[in-house]
Amino acid sequence: MNKRKLEIIFGCLLHDIGKLLYRYHDQRNHSLAGYEWLKDLGWDNEEVLEQVRFHHGSHLKNAELPDDALAFITYWADNVAAGADRREDEGVEESPYIRNLPLSSIFNLLNGNHQNSIYPAAMISDEKEINYPEEKAVSLSETDYGKIIKTIREALDGIEVKGEYANSLLEIMEANLSYVPSSTATNQIADISLYDHIKITAAIGSSLLDYLVENNIADFRKALFKGGKRFYEEEAFLLCSMDISGIQNFIYTIATSKTLKNLRARSFYLEIMMEHIVDELLNELELSRANLIYTGGGHAYLLLPNTKMCRSIIDGFEKKLNGWLREHFDIALYMAVGYVSCSANQLMNEPRGNGAYREIFRNVSAILSEKKARRYTGDEIRELNSRKRREHERECRVCGRSDRLIREDCCEICYGLESMANDIMEKDFVVILSGKPENAAMILPGDFYMIMEDEQQVTERMKQEPCYVRTYGKNRMFTGMHIATRLWVGDYRTAKEFSALAEASTGVKRLGVLRADVDNLGQAFVAGFNEEHISISRTATFSRKLSAFFKVHINTILENPKCIVGNGVQEQRNALIVYSGGDDVFVIGAWDDMIGFAVDLHDSLKKFSQGTLTISAGLGVFPAKHPVSAMAYETGKLEDCAKSRDGKNGITLFYEEQLGSGESSTYSWEELKDGVIGEKLTLLQKYFEGHPEKGNSMLYKMLGFIRNVDKDRINLARYAYLLARMEPEKRDTPERKELYQIFSQKMYKWIRNEEEKKQLITAIYLYVYLNREKEEE
Repeated sequence: MNKRKLEIIFGCLLHDIGKLLYRYHDQRNHSLAGYEWLKDLGWDNEEVLEQVRFHHGSHLKNAELPDDALAFITYWADNVAAGADRREDEGVEESPYIRNLPLSSIFNLLNGNHQNSIYPAAMISDEKEINYPEEKAVSLSETDYGKIIKTIREALDGIEVKGEYANSLLEIMEANLSYVPSSTATNQIADISLYDHIKITAAIGSSLLDYLVENNIADFRKALFKGGKRFYEEEAFLLCSMDISGIQNFIYTIATSKTLKNLRARSFYLEIMMEHIVDELLNELELSRANLIYTGGGHAYLLLPNTKMCRSIIDGFEKKLNGWLREHFDIALYMAVGYVSCSANQLMNEPRGNGAYREIFRNVSAILSEKKARRYTGDEIRELNSRKRREHERECRVCGRSDRLIREDCCEICYGLESMANDIMEKDFVVILSGKPENAAMILPGDFYMIMEDEQQVTERMKQEPCYVRTYGKNRMFTGMHIATRLWVGDYRTAKEFSALAEASTGVKRLGVLRADVDNLGQAFVAGFNEEHISISRTATFSRKLSAFFKVHINTILENPKCIVGNGVQEQRNALIVYSGGDDVFVIGAWDDMIGFAVDLHDSLKKFSQGTLTISAGLGVFPAKHPVSAMAYETGKLEDCAKSRDGKNGITLFYEEQLGSGESSTYSWEELKDGVIGEKLTLLQKYFEGHPEKGNSMLYKMLGFIRNVDKDRINLARYAYLLARMEPEKRDTPERKELYQIFSQKMYKWIRNEEEKKQLITAIYLYVYLNREKEEE
């Protein structure tokens, strides 16, 4: 990365550092305060310091700077980023600044919401629980700002203006500024954090520098300061999107005794592959991860310069990448890459009301769809068809693909994943190397390799390894040379094998398989914010919050059970996250834990998003030895059933054949939580407490009558007779007799209403499963 590119990235990321000082105790202009604070820390790069000192027009106007000073780019990029993330609050006429103003929730304005929730002060590095938005009054105190400043000061001691430290600086800012508002003006909506503002500023600034250089625009003062507003119309940027096809088949199509570890390893491998691909493209473009708007679920968005060189690099990169994927995975995996040009006004959605911002995303989405529909050129198809099977090729025992087997009847990919499976679960750092190491490693695009290491190993490798490329910290903050990012990963687990999870179930020893994803997320990204508020900053903030929920907070939800389906109190769920991406999850665990977790996941997302997002899920129950590909497929069908419900926002349990011919087990979350579990299952558990075997026997007999109560009146009479037989004897306690009256009345009432009857059937199955002995299975 050349010197000027580095300086613009560092300058943009640090340009508003003085805001922290102003809100702490320094009442000087924040540009001057930040400039002098950095100088006191020993920062001596004049170009970086000038960007901090002169990023406002009032100061830049009289500054004695050369016409090509980077401060002009930072000034322009800051204005565009501010224009994208600040919208006036129509209810406030005055615009004083409140130093202790907290960060507002990005969900206040999503999907027609009109709330005023805010976030309590927090630093991501200290976050132990989910930081939910609150409606009560909170503020960011001087003490909070003092702690943030101290932490940043200590972190900056080890940072230099060099390419290998650019992403570390970005990570420092994310860790400390994610809950600090960019603007504290009372007439503006303070839902964009200072971190998101400086990140977008750096993305715009670094892209703009490339655009200016290629177009031989050397007078930055004239183009950006004097003619800055006119330059807003210039299509200086590209919105680039990437999407991997074939993820689910790659993860789930396996057959091996070590299925659970392999599932997690395969899922994690694809996550790292996507991050590595993004970083390699950014490396070729000499840009930082500030230009990455979103990554998750095999998808990514990047803001890049609209230059011939950039377009050429992207096109060449896509071709090389898909060549590598064909070589190692045949047609199983494919990466579609598309880009569209856009202007600063489009990124700010200006002029408002013309849908310019949404049009960018629609256009790039259309390009991806076209590429996925026509994956290969004629030459590539002929090359695929002319491939001859190499000698000694056999079918891999894990994935079933015909290939040269390396060891233990495994192909290179599957053997590498099996070898790394334990390290993936237990070690916190992913190290990328340019040469193949002696220990277990996985190949990545560009003939790089990934290995898993602990902190001490990583530290030593940074110092001594000539093939060292970069490191990803798995849910760990870590700074240093060539640190890419803290990789948010849903990595919760309590067992390594399916059998152990099934054995942890209450009652019947079965696995629960949960697949769920957010409803209408694509619509929320493109049109979730109205024309007044939609912008690149809000898209970035929204996507980052959603990634945090599904990649980080999901671990906390599993560690702290709320909805308990079985008996007793649990400290944590018996489960393993197979995959948790930008908006969807695949979790396997004890069957009763998975039902409770599904409810917890919905409740937590509802609270986290202030009711602006909903989720639909499918939950299947299987023996531990059921083929994982079948579990994934069948649970996917259940999820589709929940998605087909009017309004979505529901869950489908089990199968119709389990519950009786023609019956549906799809519920809204409230029906499952309050009707099935909270009311009917709870009453069954209470009535048969101490006599579960009697309950199982009696409920089995009742099921047939319940299903056919409308077909023949005799079934109702037989059902009533069974209830009468359950009446307590004279010697039973008054409490038992009173409980029977409640039980019999409700059991009779419930079967006369179709919805109540459906819930009762599901509750009976849950009760029977919870109280079935192992030998009865």
